[in-house]
Amino acid sequence: MNGLVLRNLSVLSRCFTGSAQEVAVRAFATGAVPSKKDVLYNLSNPDPDAEASVKAYLTSLYKGAKLEPSTADDSLELTSKIEKKYKSAAIVESGLQNINVPLSYSKSDLSPVKRYAAELRNLGKQAGFEDPVAEVSKRLTDTAATADSVKELLTKSQSLMSPELFAALLEAVQQVENSTNSTLALDGASPAYKEFAKKVEAIAAAHGIPAKLLVDVKKGATDDAVLKEYARYQQHVAVKDAIAELEAFKADATTLLDKHLGKSAEQVRKEQSATLAAAIKKAEVAKGAPWAVQFLEDVKRVEWFDACVAENPAVGPKVAA
Repeated sequence: MNGLVLRNLSVLSRCFTGSAQEVAVRAFATGAVPSKKDVLYNLSNPDPDAEASVKAYLTSLYKGAKLEPSTADDSLELTSKIEKKYKSAAIVESGLQNINVPLSYSKSDLSPVKRYAAELRNLGKQAGFEDPVAEVSKRLTDTAATADSVKELLTKSQSLMSPELFAALLEAVQQVENSTNSTLALDGASPAYKEFAKKVEAIAAAHGIPAKLLVDVKKGATDDAVLKEYARYQQHVAVKDAIAELEAFKADATTLLDKHLGKSAEQVRKEQSATLAAAIKKAEVAKGAPWAVQFLEDVKRVEWFDACVAENPAVGPKVAA
């Protein structure tokens, strides 16, 4: 009897599943807008129409199209998270195309770099990214909650700091542990930790990190002078990071040119300069010749153009009316 009931339930289940998928596929085939639940239900459906609709649905999300209300569905938490990631990716992808990368800038005028860093921060906010400082603080707090020692905390947080800073902090931990002959625990009241804190202050100063300022802000400082100083420090760090990123871009571009041209970019520039200088000298010798006059005028125009580009790479030359 039980076997008969189970077989009947199995048949009923197969019939129900088949009919439900057929309904969903027919909805896709007729051009009806699929819901997230429809898509999830048909992820494993081998029907070509179902596969095509799932792919089209995900593609449309990536492009930012709204096929249905964007309010999160509690019953599909994972799908909601994935959807937000796709939307963030779409915002970043389109936003980056509108940001000028200042590959040419002067150290005496970093305004293009500051603008570049500010535009990246604004783009991050639009995409829903958390403030970098808040993100780092949150990750450190979460890591500290599960770490058994200062060394473990540093090791798990290595990606949040430069290799030089990590090495210096790790060495300080080792020095304290050697002097106390014990593991340095995350206990701010212990003498060993206080000794480590003094070393951290010295390390921070050596790396240009205003430790006291950061501690005051972390404690919730409201003084205008402190907050302004903190804002200046944040901008300084952002510009420093942007410069490092731009220099990496330049290095990659130079390497790419070297690879495709078979010569270094510097070598090509030198050869071009030498060729131009020889041509100018030849034109100056042939004074009065029509070709020489025209050539020297063209050289002046090119020099003017290059000077304008160097002065403002983002805008380029402007022709006076």
